Amino acid sequence: MLRIDRAPGRLTLVSRFARPRALGILAGALGAGALLAARPWPAAAVFLAVLAVLIVAFGGRTVRAELGRGRVRVSPALPLGRPAERSLAEFAGVRVETLADARRRKVELRAEDWRSRSGGELPAWLRPPDAPGANDHLRRLVLEPRAGQPLAVTAWLAEDDLEPARGEVRALLGE
Repeated sequence: MLRIDRAPGRLTLVSRFARPRALGILAGALGAGALLAARPWPAAAVFLAVLAVLIVAFGGRTVRAELGRGRVRVSPALPLGRPAERSLAEFAGVRVETLADARRRKVELRAEDWRSRSGGELPAWLRPPDAPGANDHLRRLVLEPRAGQPLAVTAWLAEDDLEPARGEVRALLGE
């Protein structure tokens, strides 16, 4: 789920992985299960009730990216996560990244870190196989820096409607 808010000279992208209705249905089913299990299995009922509350509290968290006035500020979906704030001038462009791309980039960073510390190549048993994953269809927008690591500005989304948001960010970056 992706929402684009435009203002003169400013763009806000708000994205979340799960839809609120689906989270409500899941939490309701867990709550009903807790009520049914209350008498025969009170420990299971407490577990289901706590799980329903946690899903409602943390399941629908959004990633909010505010781009404008020469800055980009990304608030992560983590409840107590620290927002990332950087200058827009640090970024050369924007691209769509798949989960597989992110996994490969993470492996390459690990191998580079290993090389810098040990002077040798990463052992084969430490390198995960480059096999397709179940969630490789998920995509997100990332800002490509001139130097350093990319900055994700949306949550992982299963939808292919990232192109309008990508066009808006490209226009703001002046590509």
